[in-house]
Amino acid sequence: MRGDMRHVRFGFAILAAIAGTAHAQLRYDFSEVTRLAAGAVLGQNVATPLPGFELLLMKDGTVVYDESFGRWNNGDVAACDSATKTLSGATIMSLTDRSASPFSLNTRLVQYVPAFSGAKAAITVRQCFSHASGLADSTAESDPTITLQQAAIQIAAAPLQYLPGTVFNYGGTSMQAAGAAAEVAAGQQWDAVFDQRIAGPLGLTHTRYVLTSPDNPRIAGGCESTASEFASFMEMLRAGGVHDGARILSVSAVTQMFTRQTPVNIPIAGSPTNSSDYGVGVWLDQRDTQGRLVGALAAGARGFSSWIDFDDGMVGCLATDLTSYQNVSGLLALLRDAAQRAARVGPLCAADFNRDGGIDGADVDAFFRAWERGGDNADVNEDGGTDFQDVDIFFQVWENGGC
Repeated sequence: MRGDMRHVRFGFAILAAIAGTAHAQLRYDFSEVTRLAAGAVLGQNVATPLPGFELLLMKDGTVVYDESFGRWNNGDVAACDSATKTLSGATIMSLTDRSASPFSLNTRLVQYVPAFSGAKAAITVRQCFSHASGLADSTAESDPTITLQQAAIQIAAAPLQYLPGTVFNYGGTSMQAAGAAAEVAAGQQWDAVFDQRIAGPLGLTHTRYVLTSPDNPRIAGGCESTASEFASFMEMLRAGGVHDGARILSVSAVTQMFTRQTPVNIPIAGSPTNSSDYGVGVWLDQRDTQGRLVGALAAGARGFSSWIDFDDGMVGCLATDLTSYQNVSGLLALLRDAAQRAARVGPLCAADFNRDGGIDGADVDAFFRAWERGGDNADVNEDGGTDFQDVDIFFQVWENGGC
């Protein structure tokens, strides 16, 4: 039997040498990430088990991990809830780059929606997209029978809850009002602006505002998306506004998104993260000991979460709408840390199959033992299947003497 296996292995090697079509591929050891993710379905590191989700990781613009767990499949669409705020923040910043009428973070709502008069005339787009407008919560953002402009008028009619710029109070009403001002400045409905400036250039075919209606899209919470599409959007932001060589947002627009827009010591009336460190539609959730930003987060009420770890060139997305952010927040921290550790160790070499730091005959034996076990044990290129392309990659790297 052992002699027969030697012939089989020799045959595989010849086929691999003849194929010569695949490129040697590096991979990272995300086994700890997988352990944490699989454990969450069983109730580990969460208050209640996660029914299902997709976890996607990118490193320097390349997808390096994409797995689904529980009742979820890769590519399933999920409600983004408040992660929508980051998509909307990017849309707002696209108008600061260019618009039919003057528009900036310092634009006052009253300039385009005259109903914001009196004390409300001081409210700026910056305050609206960083939860410091002072506007009271309103049901107008969830009314499908009115337009975005009518919603803004209803919001303006309510008394101020706080003086503009004095209190951080997380919510969606202020973004709805700013969205109405943006529509007027752009001379287009919100959905058209988003499609033309963000979704279209990024190729986001499944990312769209589905709440509350096309005439009154919920600016702060109405989108649905997939892990791959949202991660692609976040990677564009990580890359300074560029996607596939095309500029989507200016460097200054992206810089403003990731610059704290609220005063450091602003009182907090409400915050799901007990923080007020907020940019334009995005949480600035991790800083180093010198206070420099190293991480940002877009998070939704039912668990949809995407993040950027600037210091490691990583983007991640956990796509689900079957749980709550409170349930997954601790798990997210563990997943991010595990992914960063793997990235800092560096990529594994396909030829060092037994991961002992050397490339020798033991790696060949380990590879073919994995091949014999079947499944994804010898899935070198991590495409979801074990086939001759995996043999090809393994032996290309082997013949080159390493990585």
